[in-house]
Amino acid sequence: MATGVKDLKLWQEAVALAGDVLRAARQHARKELPWFMDELAASAISVATSVADGYSRGDALDQQRVFEQARRSLVGFETHLAVAKQAGALAPDALAGLASRAATVSRLLAGFLTFIERQKAAEVDEGSRRISPAAATSPLRKTLDEIYCA
Repeated sequence: MATGVKDLKLWQEAVALAGDVLRAARQHARKELPWFMDELAASAISVATSVADGYSRGDALDQQRVFEQARRSLVGFETHLAVAKQAGALAPDALAGLASRAATVSRLLAGFLTFIERQKAAEVDEGSRRISPAAATSPLRKTLDEIYCA
């Protein structure tokens, strides 16, 4: 069991993806597209930071929301990667490595989201929801309580 975000395989792979992107951009990028390489790197870094942020949340619903953001960031990264391939902005071997790493992150992220869904279902079955005190009074929290605790 992971004791911190650094032990989480999903986080490790997301950070490795961002590092691979930065190395590929430095080594293989065409010099006339620095703005595009910045966008590509930012989208990869966003995946890793969203995973770390999601892991730090205590409530399953909050975790799910942030991990969904990580998935959206990953889709954005994959789109940037597809554009880079079409434009010939990166070497084919670099593109293949990044696509492979992104697929691994995608698989791990999907598994983590499935785990969170199961955790939420178990919490509902048990009748207990772990929520932060601030979230307990929000309109969204009240609506979710009406749906899940009815």
